[in-house]
Amino acid sequence: MYEFKDFMELYECKFEITDTDFLLVQLAEKYHRVTEAYDRTVCTGPIVHGSIIPVTQFEREKVNRYARGVFESIALEFPQFSRSELRRAISATDR
Repeated sequence: MYEFKDFMELYECKFEITDTDFLLVQLAEKYHRVTEAYDRTVCTGPIVHGSIIPVTQFEREKVNRYARGVFESIALEFPQFSRSELRRAISATDR
């Protein structure tokens, strides 16, 4: 018969963040920090949940274009991550 300790060793694990996961989180946070700083220079809307909101279509186009550029620069600088990995990390760290 298994003891509780044996059960724990077989079926439970320790959650540890790998260096790769840590880097992905740092890159996602950098993406949010850089894009939000730019958004605050362009947008004239209210701040909702800590982020400024674009009011006009022109503002929305500018912030989206900039965000795509930031994403591309991160993807090119860190080719070890796929674009889908970066998107998931960015989405997971979205405030």
